[in-house]
Amino acid sequence: MTTVESSLNVWKGSFPAQACAFFALLVAAVAAGCGGVPKTYYYTLQVPAVPAPADPRTNYLLGVERFRAPEVLRDDRIAYYVSPTQLNFYQYHRWGSDPASLLSEFTAQWLDSSGVFAQVKMLPAREPVDYTLGGSVTSFEEVDSEGGPKARLALELSLVRTSDHKLVWTGERRLETPLPDRGVEGVASALNASCAQALRDLVPGLITQVEQDFKGSGK
Repeated sequence: MTTVESSLNVWKGSFPAQACAFFALLVAAVAAGCGGVPKTYYYTLQVPAVPAPADPRTNYLLGVERFRAPEVLRDDRIAYYVSPTQLNFYQYHRWGSDPASLLSEFTAQWLDSSGVFAQVKMLPAREPVDYTLGGSVTSFEEVDSEGGPKARLALELSLVRTSDHKLVWTGERRLETPLPDRGVEGVASALNASCAQALRDLVPGLITQVEQDFKGSGK
């Protein structure tokens, strides 16, 4: 905050010095206006369209937690490795949310469309749930250093039954997908495809466990 006293002290300097300072500020402002700030591009994950499910196969409610992730994946900037040990970020290409949040919501939508649960909710939720799905995202980035550019995903899921707090199912999938196109759009597209493939591989085992529980419960 500029005070009256500090303003007076500024103008005690010589007029030529003040004129030069003003001219420098004017040039900087014009340069900034002409160059502008680079445009920021945002990307998200799209769950593949599937036919609307019939009546749910169980009356269970599933709660999905926000997935865990290392610090580098709690950043919305798209990450890439230029070597096995050197990580960088695209400053003007970002996810719509951090990768852990994107993947937890992607998984919730996928399971909601599977038709096995009566309802799928992101936690916390007001209603009690019958199962809680947790997850961990340990890779979600572009890799440029190992045999050509590709997208790398590592996802772990775990399902806990609320009635006895028992871990009833776990699954893990690690995928590397070649980029369909050069550029960051190709990275986003490859990671979207990797997420879909990971859930196609993992979800059937989860569904089998839930349906077995439902049959065993006699409901």
